[in-house]
Order: sequence, then structure tokens, then C-alpha cells
Amino acid sequence: MARKGFKSKGFRTIRDLLNYFIWNPAEDVREVTIEFVDRPKGIRTIKGDSIKDVGHKFIYLDDETPLPYHRIVRITYKGTVWWEKRRSAGD
Repeated sequence: MARKGFKSKGFRTIRDLLNYFIWNPAEDVREVTIEFVDRPKGIRTIKGDSIKDVGHKFIYLDDETPLPYHRIVRITYKGTVWWEKRRSAGD
């Protein structure tokens, strides 16, 4: 579920959104929070400044860990949800 300006600002993908926060000098990537499924630990949270690279299928973290986009469940910026994964009917 898209929130604050995801589609209205022209972001078609999570990659577009993350690149916006990384490369836009008016935004602070340290204020980005990414929640994702970390198997077997459950939901884990990282800050945007731990992103080393934004690839086509993965985000690469500082420690070289690849994080596939399909594992991301929520992206917030300064406490506001900018992107949230849709839940299936069974959730």
C-alpha cells in the first residue's frame, strides 16, 4: 500500500524510492527505515545509511549482504510510511 507521495512523486518501484532518498540532497537517508523479513529471525529493521548499493533485484548492505526487494515489508521516512507491502487475503 503506497502512502505519502509514493506514486504522486513518480516512484514506480522500491528501487526508485530508495534512490530518491539516497541521491536527493534535500533528503536525509539516515531518516529512512526499512523493515524486512529476515529468515529465520522474523521482521528486522535497518536504517537507510546502511545501504551500500541499490541494484535491480537486491539492496546491498554495508556488510555486502544482499537484501531482495520481495523481502521488504515497509519503508518509512521520518516516521511516515512511504511504502508498505500489500497483505494477502490470508494475513
